[in-house]
Amino acid sequence: MDDIPVIQGDIARNNGEITRIEGELSQQQSNFNDPNLRDDEKRIIEQRIHDLKQQKQDYIMANETLERKISMEQSINQAVF
Repeated sequence: MDDIPVIQGDIARNNGEITRIEGELSQQQSNFNDPNLRDDEKRIIEQRIHDLKQQKQDYIMANETLERKISMEQSINQAVF
């Protein structure tokens, strides 16, 4: 069975999430540079930035795993055909 199109769809979806996270990261980093922020507000934004960076890294790692699955599928398909 050829799961490659499904895996490619998962990668595309993850890439969309990475793009969304990058946009939110940019916004949060801009917010963080506001000189009128209180310390507690800065801490909240810092935590959000940290969380977003972790989420982005998780999606990147997931894509790497999915790309390895594609390589394995292609190897199996070549061996069979």
